[in-house]
Amino acid sequence: MNPRAKNGADPVDKLFRSIPIVSLLADSVLDFDIYVRTRKDLNPVLFRGKDLPLTSDTLQRLSENRHESILIPVTQERAYARYLEQHLELVLHDERTPVRDRSSVLYTTAHTMVEDIFASPESTEMMKRGKDLVGFMTEFLVREPSSFHHLADLVSCDYYTYTHSVNVFVYGFSLAYRAGIADPDTLLEFGYGTLLHDVGKTRIPQGILRNKGKLSEDEWKQMRLHPVYGYELLKDHGVFTDLALDVTRHHHEKIGGGGYPDNLNAKGIDPLVRVSTIADIFDALTTRRTYKSAMDSYSALELMRDQMAQDLDPELFRIFVELMGSTPEGVLPQER
Repeated sequence: MNPRAKNGADPVDKLFRSIPIVSLLADSVLDFDIYVRTRKDLNPVLFRGKDLPLTSDTLQRLSENRHESILIPVTQERAYARYLEQHLELVLHDERTPVRDRSSVLYTTAHTMVEDIFASPESTEMMKRGKDLVGFMTEFLVREPSSFHHLADLVSCDYYTYTHSVNVFVYGFSLAYRAGIADPDTLLEFGYGTLLHDVGKTRIPQGILRNKGKLSEDEWKQMRLHPVYGYELLKDHGVFTDLALDVTRHHHEKIGGGGYPDNLNAKGIDPLVRVSTIADIFDALTTRRTYKSAMDSYSALELMRDQMAQDLDPELFRIFVELMGSTPEGVLPQER
């Protein structure tokens, strides 16, 4: 029987999620069921039940049969995400798998991890898992330079605090590395700060975060406190250095002054905090919100150049434009 609805929508898409075969490792035990679909007009069938070992022969059969997709029930997505997290290091080091596919696994893992952290920001274990994730991400981006562009292609166009956090990490880390920051410890601490820079929004009322219109003066005052809340949250954990705390507290400061929460000027803003600001603004402009459409990369860079030059570090912004210049949008035209 054809399960496709009369309007052309496939109800299977609501029940299952497609996953890449490359994310599954031989001789591992799955905590989720695998389904396959041989034709679009047939319902998925159970291929491998959870709690069963996944052998090399099983993976080989999946590849040889060229199934249209490998599916898991949407109700088991968390189990799949946990599986990815536990096996991420092995997946990222598997050079038989294209960098593009490994980048996809990394982005999926990071997205779910940050969502979990934001659901339990006081959890020390969640923060430890987050730090482990940053370690894998930084090492992969340094080892596989092309991974930046694959990750940039994957960034979500819809704004959620946790997807924004992952996107800012990708843009910020890549800009810092391109700008010459190569010390592994510095990159790690900067990575913690960028990935968790908005964790303070967990203390902002949901009504404010989800407001589709212009915030009132009182609501805006509350929103401007999220860097302070984030700083306090991370500081209370006692496992983050000054750089991570600095990025979290000061990513909304402006080199010309007038930023928040401390109204710093250029002398008081660390270069890596300036990097995080550029990454934060760019992703905010290029993701879709309930109250605005997403800008394309070219238009966002143009707006940043023309309307925010006094707020951003000019040399870092130039490097960021070069970084984004290898994408299809191209580089900004030179000032005449």
